[in-house]
Parts: sequence; C-alpha cells; structure tokens
Amino acid sequence: MALLDTGNTVIWNALKLYLPAGTRLTSVYRPAEAQLQIIVRKARQHGYAFTRAPRLHDRSSWIGALQFLHGKGYQIAEPGISRHQSGMAYDLVGPDLSAIERAVRKAVSEGRITLLRGAKHPLIRETVNHCVHVEIESALIDSEPFEFG
Repeated sequence: MALLDTGNTVIWNALKLYLPAGTRLTSVYRPAEAQLQIIVRKARQHGYAFTRAPRLHDRSSWIGALQFLHGKGYQIAEPGISRHQSGMAYDLVGPDLSAIERAVRKAVSEGRITLLRGAKHPLIRETVNHCVHVEIESALIDSEPFEFG
C-alpha cells in the first residue's frame, strides 16, 4: 500500500482521472531504509549474495547489489537520493505501461499535473520493474474560476 499525505492524495486524485482502468498506485513516500530493503530484496531474488549485512549508512555494504540490479535493467535510485523520500515520486502499475505513460503525458499537457521541475527524468517507464515512475510537484484540483462576494 502506498504511503500518502494530504498533498499526495490531492495529486493522485487529479491524476487518476486520466489513467486507464486497472492502474494502481504502488508507491509514493518511502524512507531511505525502505528503499534499501527494496534493493536488498530484489538483489537476493536474483541471486546476489551479500558479503556482509547491508546497512543504510554503509554505502559499501549495498552499492554492489544496486549495481547488480542496474546491470539487470532495474532503474532504482540509491537510498538517500530517491524522490520517494520526499514524497514526490509516484509508481504506477497496470496492464499497459504505454497507456499509463500516455495518460500521464495527457494530464501534463492539459495542465492537470506539473512534473517536477529540474528533475533529470521526471517520467520513466520501468519495464523490468513493470511500472511508470513519475515525479510530480503539483496538481490542479479545480479549473473553474470563481469570484468571492
């Protein structure tokens, strides 16, 4: 289950109107330790053997596993660098990644969401991990102009 705050919920509600049926939000916020555990789990699933216990603050204990996963085609960020730590990254899964990517691009083109400015790759189709990773900084929740009083 994805961890969301109120801002993430607003963005999700704006974005999901564009997404194809069957799309699920699997991750938004995750702390650095959770990012490391994903690396450890996936590396072990693929047969990587750690020479010592991976520890978050000992990069040398897990960097080999991350490089191993990159070699297998995974696009995964280091703990401490991932935009998931700031709650700006959304992982979307579903039966058709191309349709999800098109839907996100349509939401951007129509001004419903704004991709994270300054991000090197704010929209990535992760085929090996079967998700679309999107870095979003804002969403338009009501496009109807109104006046007070």
